Amino acid sequence: MCKESYTVEDFVLDPEFQKWVLHPNKESNCYWDKFLTEHPQFRENIITARKLVINMAKKTVVVSDEQLEDTWELINKKAKEVSIREGNEKVVPLNAETTIFRHSKVMHHPGKGWANHQFYKLLAILLLTFGLAICANLFFPSNLPQEVEPEAAVVFENHIAPPGVKSSFTLADGSKVMLNAGSSLRYIKGFESHQRVLELEGEAFFDVAKSPNRPFMVKSEGVTTTALGTSFNIKAYRGGTMDIALVSGQVQVSIPLEENHLVSLQQGQGIRVNMSKKSVSKFEFDEDVLLAWTRKTIVFRQTPINEIKSTLENWFGVKITYVNRPENDLEISGRFTDQTLENVLKGLSHSARFDFRIVDDQVFLTFN
Repeated sequence: MCKESYTVEDFVLDPEFQKWVLHPNKESNCYWDKFLTEHPQFRENIITARKLVINMAKKTVVVSDEQLEDTWELINKKAKEVSIREGNEKVVPLNAETTIFRHSKVMHHPGKGWANHQFYKLLAILLLTFGLAICANLFFPSNLPQEVEPEAAVVFENHIAPPGVKSSFTLADGSKVMLNAGSSLRYIKGFESHQRVLELEGEAFFDVAKSPNRPFMVKSEGVTTTALGTSFNIKAYRGGTMDIALVSGQVQVSIPLEENHLVSLQQGQGIRVNMSKKSVSKFEFDEDVLLAWTRKTIVFRQTPINEIKSTLENWFGVKITYVNRPENDLEISGRFTDQTLENVLKGLSHSARFDFRIVDDQVFLTFN
């Protein structure tokens, strides 16, 4: 259709006109500037059509209409402050409104009858545009991504005590933790507002600060120990059984076996979980023996030799190798406080009847 016969409705529905109003560029500004120069009688229709196109675009543009109008007004204000030289020098308009403004001087306002006619015409166009907007939303829903408030990144704290090293620290909530050698602890920095969740591998003693609205939960291999304000020890080295011992207060242990077991412990009670054998058993413990590692003390009470081997490897950060195999039922007792590896091996060798040789971080045991 020739634009010389366009009505306001035609301008509104014209893709080139819409692109010029919403996404102006140098080429489109020059085209419509030339059109208004040659056809000044279309200025009022173009002004009306431009406002309608902007209103129709409300749901697809990111900025609000108010922001858009303010931007155009600011650009227009600056444009009016610049003296536009006419004549041989070619002037490129900034946008649709600037282009229309340049042609405002050549227009005059008709009489009252014409104004009344334009009012009813504008009213009809607004109703038509409103109807088109409803149809567009019903049959052509926007696929544009909605602006979503970005979530804050979750930051984790990691505490690692390698073999031969123990670590003590205080958590953000005031709880105190002692991490045994060869252990690691991971949790969300500062904890969440409704809970305090930690993931443990290895052994740790917890002295939990009270916070009734934020339960303190330690997870190891799927087993969850929950407390509010208490102290307990968890031993959960990979490949072994898991021991949870309550020193003070009260805890609840959730064990995901064939049926979810929920066990409550009282002070002085412990629970041993073997996930591979799917077995659960309660036991009583000697606190002096249980927490000896927190006092730089190693305690063996009729302890199997293979368990002693693992304890010493973890405690001192060494690798122990049997030169010849010991008896399967060999059990040893002993107590060592803040002793060197050599002194511990000397003490054990008398009752276990073995010779030892230490080479850097390697230990070789020969049984007699």
